[in-house]
Amino acid sequence: MQSKIFGFVVACALLALMLPITSAQGLTVYAKAPLDDASQPLLEEFFISEDNRAIPASSSDSVRWNWWCWSEETGSNWPDDDGIYRRDYLGVNISTDVESNLVEHRVNPDRVDVEMEGEVKVVMGEENIRFVQFHLDITPMVNLSNQALLYIVLTEDIARDHHGREAMQLVREMRPEVGFSLQAFNSSSVVYEWPADHLEAAGVDLEDEPAGWSYTIALFGDVDNATMQHELLVLRHGHLPTPYLHTTPSQQWMPLAFSAIAIIIAATVVSNARKRELMIPHITTAWKTDDLSTITVRIHAGATGFSITDWKVLEPWALRGRPPKTNLLPNEEKVFTLSLRQAEEEDCHVEVGLDLEELGAWRQHIWLPNPNIPNKDS
Repeated sequence: MQSKIFGFVVACALLALMLPITSAQGLTVYAKAPLDDASQPLLEEFFISEDNRAIPASSSDSVRWNWWCWSEETGSNWPDDDGIYRRDYLGVNISTDVESNLVEHRVNPDRVDVEMEGEVKVVMGEENIRFVQFHLDITPMVNLSNQALLYIVLTEDIARDHHGREAMQLVREMRPEVGFSLQAFNSSSVVYEWPADHLEAAGVDLEDEPAGWSYTIALFGDVDNATMQHELLVLRHGHLPTPYLHTTPSQQWMPLAFSAIAIIIAATVVSNARKRELMIPHITTAWKTDDLSTITVRIHAGATGFSITDWKVLEPWALRGRPPKTNLLPNEEKVFTLSLRQAEEEDCHVEVGLDLEELGAWRQHIWLPNPNIPNKDS
């Protein structure tokens, strides 16, 4: 019984880990994770050509944005408005030459111009509509130019359009953001958002496909209006959180660990039940004579020894004398004879009191039909 209760508690704890958290504002946090702080020194922007034949792989220490600009020309259902905007902004002339379609931006490894930390949340509103919030703390370590701009970009890890085209790290949504302090050592706490309608327009359904998405936060600007080169100052990149995807290895394995514990407990309960079944003796009864005055009881011990503590027949039947109380060894078989005072016109119910090793007191009930009573089914 205690094992079953413990298993139920563990199952409830596992379920609680999977459930979203409801906020006081009526929104539900479906999943959240701290902002990934892994060092990402290089951002690559690649503009896919119309034939979609040559998309180079990104390097291991870089973040890749693959842009698509040809939905109107090819009938693709990939979004292309942000790609066209970014192409024109950077002045890229897309061609079949792979190198000319690649633009690189590097963070200066020798200095930290801006510090950034925060949290990424997937939030549910009414009717379970999901959108994404970024709760960021941004602190410039130097004065930034007035042209400083923060880009928050959603990429699909493996994207396929309805024509079968395939692209890795395809940009689905891009939002340029401002509203943070440009003064050195002046921290700003800001909340930026990918609204649900924008995600829907970009072909992103976080309810049907909660996993397989990544975010990038890139801050472009320059220091004190000195160069006006619009350099890459900060780069953060990570997977969009789900209840089953976290940012630390220990958190990743926690739901699996609880599942494993629950499985082990369930297996233990089944094993104990099977073990108990093998320990319980097998008892059969039969009438010895036609006058219904004698019962033969055959007892075959199970995997454990036991002692017989008492015998009983239910009224109106009554025993004549006292049947023997004895011990049986594991797997031993004995036959007993019970004498009854007189025959009755009802079925006979025999009870045997047992004291089993490891299991303690136990009662076995055996029903013996009266052969003189017609079968109810006949």
